[in-house]
Amino acid sequence: VAEKICGALYFLALGYENAGSMSSVLSPYFGQLVSALLATADRSDSNNSRLCASAYETLNEIVRCSSIADTLNMIVLLLQEILKRLNQTFEFQITSSEDKEKQSDLQALLCGVVQVILQKFSNCDDKSVIIQFADQIMVLFLRVFSCDSSNVHEEAMLAIGALAYATGPEFVKYMPEFHKYLEMGLQNFGAYQVCCVSVGVVADICRALDDEVLPYCDAIMSALLKDLSSPELHRSVKPPILSCIGDIALTIGEHFEKYVPYTVPMLQGAAELCSRMDLPDDDSTEYKNELRRSIFEAYSGILQGVKNSKSELMVPYASHIFQFAELVLRETSRGTRV
Repeated sequence: VAEKICGALYFLALGYENAGSMSSVLSPYFGQLVSALLATADRSDSNNSRLCASAYETLNEIVRCSSIADTLNMIVLLLQEILKRLNQTFEFQITSSEDKEKQSDLQALLCGVVQVILQKFSNCDDKSVIIQFADQIMVLFLRVFSCDSSNVHEEAMLAIGALAYATGPEFVKYMPEFHKYLEMGLQNFGAYQVCCVSVGVVADICRALDDEVLPYCDAIMSALLKDLSSPELHRSVKPPILSCIGDIALTIGEHFEKYVPYTVPMLQGAAELCSRMDLPDDDSTEYKNELRRSIFEAYSGILQGVKNSKSELMVPYASHIFQFAELVLRETSRGTRV
């Protein structure tokens, strides 16, 4: 029954997702709902079903759809409570694989709540609240990475991406410690979801740090190019990698010059793969289109990045870019969905 009630509250909150900064009719009940859901997640029988997960997922939706103007102080209190709970998970007595799984599942759920709260704070003009908790959040996330669970790593990476977006240039102070975990995520072929999320975090960090990301670009680009050439990595990760390379190029501008001789052949190879790709079903067609879009995004990022000072870099590759664009246009004119 409790799990069904969580579901009802989830969809009730979803009905007010467009409230934005305006007052929501749920605002007067926000504190009571949060308290009830936290208590539900703590129930002794919550691990015997999806009750714990349902409670936290509903909590996420209530925060996501709340009016920040009405609930800011309560969301700050909620963040403090969630960080306390995440810290307590490291004190669990682990005597079996089942205990380890419960710890990992709970850490993943708590990281998910932090991510939603950070995304909510990102809509505030005043960033002081985020800065106030950023150190504590990063310490806990770095501890999470010491746990051997791809599910937890994925959720922590997503939350760190939200933190980078929310803190902007302030995030640079975390890079000396965080970059090694980022590189590990980019090289995690086995858990390709973690790799894909890590690629997204690179894009978030580029937008947050601007050219201060330069000291870390060699290692990041090396990992991304290895990912592209690896037959082990799931194909779904490769289009986001190409788009991410475009984000890096756009961020560092003329400094991308040294990566051009290694990157453009990869883009050319991806374009040739598209031209040879069989399309037996809709999934294959969608993947081909996604790959082509990401190639255009990569080229666009590189061209915009170097146009003001190093435009001659791309002249030798202009012919291939035009041929690729022409091929796509021809297919579009024949009615092929692109």
